[in-house]
Amino acid sequence: MNLKKNFLIITAVFLLVLSMPVMAQEQNAQETKTEKVKEAVTEQTPEVAAYVNGEEISMQELEQFAGVRNILMQLLQSNQEFASVILQTEAGKNVVDEFRKLKLEQLITNELLVQEAKDRGIEVSDQEMNNIFDQQVNALKQQNNLNDEQLEKAIQQQGFESMQQYKDMFFENNMNGFLVNKLREEVVRDVSVSDDEAKEYYDNNKQKYETSEQKKVSHILFDEKEKAEEVLAKINNGADFAEMAKEYSTGPTAENGGDLGFITANEQGLDKTFRDAAMKLSVGEVSSEPVKTQFGYHLIKVTDSREAGTRDFEEVKSQIKSQLRSQKQNQAFQDFVEGLREDAEIDVKL
Repeated sequence: MNLKKNFLIITAVFLLVLSMPVMAQEQNAQETKTEKVKEAVTEQTPEVAAYVNGEEISMQELEQFAGVRNILMQLLQSNQEFASVILQTEAGKNVVDEFRKLKLEQLITNELLVQEAKDRGIEVSDQEMNNIFDQQVNALKQQNNLNDEQLEKAIQQQGFESMQQYKDMFFENNMNGFLVNKLREEVVRDVSVSDDEAKEYYDNNKQKYETSEQKKVSHILFDEKEKAEEVLAKINNGADFAEMAKEYSTGPTAENGGDLGFITANEQGLDKTFRDAAMKLSVGEVSSEPVKTQFGYHLIKVTDSREAGTRDFEEVKSQIKSQLRSQKQNQAFQDFVEGLREDAEIDVKL
C-alpha cells in the first residue's frame, strides 16, 4: 500500500514538473502581450493630455476614460494577427492615436461643462441626491432580483463596509455627471415650440401621419383545437366573447377580455397568419374556425375599425411638439457647448 501511495505521489509530482514549462510559456506569452500593450499605450505620451482653462486633464485620466489598454488586451486575446497590425504598424498606431484624441475631445467638453456648472453655483441638493440614490438602489434590486438585505450583502461583497460608503463612492464618481445634467436643464429650460411651428411641420410632413386601415381585435388563445371549437360553439350560441376570453384564454390578454387593440395589415410583432385572418373580418365578426399559429389556436373577433387616411393635426400635435422641442433643446445645448469652447483656453498636448 505504501509503495502504491508513493508511486501516486511521484506521478503527481512528475506531472506537475511536466506542466511547469507549459504554464511558464503561457505566463510569458501573457506578459509579452501586456508589454506590447504597455508600449503602445505609453510610447511617447506626455503626462498631461490637455489643459482646459488652466485645469489639467492627465494622461492617466484620459487612458482610464478611453480604456485603450483594455481594448488592446481584448484584441490580443481574440485576434492576435489583427492586434499585431494595430500594435506594430504606423497605420495601426495612428488609429489608436485618433481614437485617443476623440476621447480627449469628449473629456475636454465635459471639463468645460463641469467648470461652467460650478461657476454658476449649480449644486445637487441632499434631497436630490437621496432621490437619485433611491432610484439607483431600486434599479439594482430589480435588475438582480434582490431585496434590501440581499443588496446590502452584495454591496459588502464588493468591498464596501456599508450602504452609506457605497453611496458616498457613487456620488464621488458620478457627481460631475449630475452637475452637467442640471446645467443642461438650465440651458434648455426656456426652449419651447409654438402651435404654429408644430402645424408648419405637420403640413410639410403629412406623409408621416398617413395610416393604413386599422381593426380593433380581440382573441382567445387555446392549447388544443378541440377546446377552441367547443368555445366557438358557445359564442355562436350567444356567449359573450370577452367573458369567454376571461374564462378560457391561456394568453396574457385574458384579463381584459382578449383585447389586443388596433392592428394593421403590416403590424409588426404579430404572427402573419393571425394578422391576415383578423384583417379579413368585419366589425362584430368572429373567425369561423380556430386559427392556428406557433402559439396555439385562436378565436378572433374584430370589435372596431378605422379607415385608411391621415391623422388629424390635433391628434398628433402634442407628439410633434415634443419631438420638435427635443430637437431644439439638443441644438440649443450643442450651440452652448460650442460657445464654451470658443471662449475657452484649451491647450492639447497630444
